[in-house]
Amino acid sequence: MSVIHLINHPLEISVGALLFSIVSYVLYQRYFHPLAKYPGPFLASLTDLWQVHQFMTLKQPYHLTKLHEKHGSIVRYGPDKLSITDEEAVKLIYQSGAKFMPKTEFYDAYGAAHPNIFGMRDESAHSIRRRHMSHSFSISYVKEMEQYLDANIKILRGKISEFASTNQTFDLKKALHYYVIDTLGELAFSQTFGIQVSNDESRVPPVIEHSLLAAVTGAWPMMTARLKIWLPLVPHKGLNALFEGRKTCADLASRCVNVRLNVLRNSSDSKTSGPERKDILTNLINAKHPDTGKHLTQTDLETEAFGFIIAGTHTTSATTTLLFHHLLHHPDLMAKCVAEIDTNLPPLQKEESAYAVTAAESSLPYLRNCMKENFRVTPVFTMPLARRVMKPEGVVIAGNHIPYGTSIAVCNHAFHHNPEVFGVDHNTFNPARWDDPEIANKSKLLMHFGLGGRQCIGKTVAMTNIYKLMSTLLSEFEFELADEKERGSSTIEGASTDIPELISVGISDLASPLMVKASKRKRVIP
Repeated sequence: MSVIHLINHPLEISVGALLFSIVSYVLYQRYFHPLAKYPGPFLASLTDLWQVHQFMTLKQPYHLTKLHEKHGSIVRYGPDKLSITDEEAVKLIYQSGAKFMPKTEFYDAYGAAHPNIFGMRDESAHSIRRRHMSHSFSISYVKEMEQYLDANIKILRGKISEFASTNQTFDLKKALHYYVIDTLGELAFSQTFGIQVSNDESRVPPVIEHSLLAAVTGAWPMMTARLKIWLPLVPHKGLNALFEGRKTCADLASRCVNVRLNVLRNSSDSKTSGPERKDILTNLINAKHPDTGKHLTQTDLETEAFGFIIAGTHTTSATTTLLFHHLLHHPDLMAKCVAEIDTNLPPLQKEESAYAVTAAESSLPYLRNCMKENFRVTPVFTMPLARRVMKPEGVVIAGNHIPYGTSIAVCNHAFHHNPEVFGVDHNTFNPARWDDPEIANKSKLLMHFGLGGRQCIGKTVAMTNIYKLMSTLLSEFEFELADEKERGSSTIEGASTDIPELISVGISDLASPLMVKASKRKRVIP
């Protein structure tokens, strides 16, 4: 009788089957899945939506760091995802070759029309594209382009001088950001975006919007492709702003490519054209496939130009801002940097806008340690760099077997704050730690630019900018925090620490403006 009753009520059968499926799935994921032995949040073991939510909080890497503090060096942060902070993992995942540890589907969310060099998962295509671009990011090439960095530093110095002469409080974070954007325009596209001169914030590429959208959709790889199609149709103001930001960046990239292609066409048609100005995009336009001899399509050029804008206009300025933040909160450490500059570099002459990168990099070992410590304490590129285990037998990390198909990643913020690696004082900004040979040997494990064959190709450009900015600005100006109460300490969530309040969209930044006052220095020659 009960069977007949059920047959006559298919709704009950469907509901019962659904409940049985859900309970079975939950029990499997929590107790029988190959990753069930690894600790982590309950919801993370069931669905990637947990990770989506983490990115939407703008605190993803910091929450993950706390999970590692609670559970140890391996945390399950998705149904098939492990986050690892063991030293052995860094070498194995990122330096052992990509054949058996390729990028995961997470990166599919970061391209424009086609995958750019960052998002490419095809190793052979990535290798060729990297060869096309490597010379444009080499130190020799950057030195050839250094005059354009100097020209923009001159503008920045002029702005700070004006603030200093009138004793104005200003946002150093914004000033550095504007400088980096204009410099990117010069190096990549042979054109300044004119933001430093105009102070027009509407010209700032909305990189944050794209980065957040990519992180959120990439965190749910099963749905990434569908979300790209469906989400733009959702009538939600905040969501629409993210897509509009991505479109604005893509349109800017397209315009930059078209302008440069037109310049090159006109130059080739003109018999009286002078020497062609170099830039990163032009080198990419002229590049040929090593086997076919074909040039990149315009779509590919626009895709890489999009990548230049996304990667080149935020990370360097955020990193330099955070370095200033640490030094401003440690005036004694800033004084050591200034003393080193005064001792090892001559005063800039009137015709000099900035120190040459060669001089700054070779003469300022204490500043180098401060930069290294800044990268360790507050890395900017903080998304978990996920790789897929493709060895049929899996891999063993720190004695733990990780099966085939697992997505494994090292979140650099969590790794850089592993007390087993960097000591119990890992939250303290202490450049002197790098004088310890044992710690110094671990500098090669810092992941602020990634590691291995997928390390950020723009590393040299970023480091050049930071060396030039820090040496020049600290030589010419004395900076102090505008708020006297803020000097000498930094707090986050009420605890004493050298980690300031940060936000992250996969790329991290100081959560608030960096309000300072500046005054012109009178150099004392030692």
